[in-house]
Amino acid sequence: MSDQARRVAVIGAGISGLSTLRSLLASDRKYIPTCFERGNDVGGVWLYNENTHTDEDGMPVFTSMYRDLISNLPKPMMEFPEFPNTDPDTDSSFMPRPEVMNYIKRFTEHFELRKYILTHTFVTNVSPKSDERHPEWTVSYYDIRNKEEQKQAVFDAVFVCNGHQHTPNKPDIDGAEKFQGEITHSKNYRVPEKFIDKRVVILGASFSGTDIAIDISPCAKQIFLSHNKDRFKSVFPGNITEKPGIKRMTRTTVIFLDDTEEEVDVLLFCTGYRYNFPFLGDDVISVTNNRVMPLYKHVVNIKYQNLFVIGILDQVPFFPMGHQLSRFAVAILDGEVNLPLEIEMYADAESDFNGRKERGEKAHASKDNERIWKFDRELSTLVGIRPSSKAFQLIRGFIYHDIMYNITTFRRRKIQISDDRESFKVLN
Repeated sequence: MSDQARRVAVIGAGISGLSTLRSLLASDRKYIPTCFERGNDVGGVWLYNENTHTDEDGMPVFTSMYRDLISNLPKPMMEFPEFPNTDPDTDSSFMPRPEVMNYIKRFTEHFELRKYILTHTFVTNVSPKSDERHPEWTVSYYDIRNKEEQKQAVFDAVFVCNGHQHTPNKPDIDGAEKFQGEITHSKNYRVPEKFIDKRVVILGASFSGTDIAIDISPCAKQIFLSHNKDRFKSVFPGNITEKPGIKRMTRTTVIFLDDTEEEVDVLLFCTGYRYNFPFLGDDVISVTNNRVMPLYKHVVNIKYQNLFVIGILDQVPFFPMGHQLSRFAVAILDGEVNLPLEIEMYADAESDFNGRKERGEKAHASKDNERIWKFDRELSTLVGIRPSSKAFQLIRGFIYHDIMYNITTFRRRKIQISDDRESFKVLN
């Protein structure tokens, strides 16, 4: 590997992009990174914008952050491993959105990352200059405040860190086209006041579905939380009723799978997102049934092995996992981790996908808490770094159980990790 400084493009300055910048700059190799960020600041999905469709620059709003969001993981799991959150103003274990953003900005300043970041920058195309395994890459982009001036730059490697919460997944529902009320998605949710005296059906009861249902409950007249999961053991606010999935919509009502029917004003999808890489050609990255291919360990492009995708894993703690994934990718770029043969990487990817499919999981998500941390330990072993704290696995399991039984109060917990980071205790 040449000692010459290598030019590296990083697409996105959210958690994954910032982790990648830090990992590149912490390497013993010499890299010259350029991070392209379409927003006006760092933070990615945590960057709040009160607009829901078009921003102040006439661009589609990419963030799905709402005003009153509070993290669903405690503070130690919302930290980059190298930068503990010692803010004395952060008293609670579960941080409100502004506190998370404040921490992200302090991380950015501490490691002097801003000088590598081009904000207000929209990437239109990323393409290889050859069919070699390690090609140079041409990145085409423009400043969204001056859309007429198209620019290009050439890089030796690319890290794709554009997140996965900007293209809503809206399932087809029979009769939805006849419904005369409002149809929206959690991506466009910002404030509960919009739902004053409304009767709302929320489809989906994962994190966004339950959080938004509770957030709008002081304002809405009635909320129907529609899902096909096991019913929660928790007590919801009195105007929230759990219902099975939606069978069809009429002009003014929703009919559920149990054939009960309710008048509603709003259909709110909390049904997740679809992976989307509009700046990459299908010959580089393809998405089929929301599976991103061809990727080894959900990170390395098998065909072009100097293109890495960081942050597509879903339902994982993004701060510690972003660190592990970016360190793994940079170690490959460094030449410190040797990749298997191409045929072996394809086989590994297929085995991983088939295993998830058999367990009823999505292509890049895991229901099994143990498997998440097993993957974390696998990456850390390959790279030769410390795995995430054992306490994280225990806390995540505890929180998921607590959500099932205490959906409205679990964020009141004060959680403390032991000094050896192997265990934790609840202080209240």
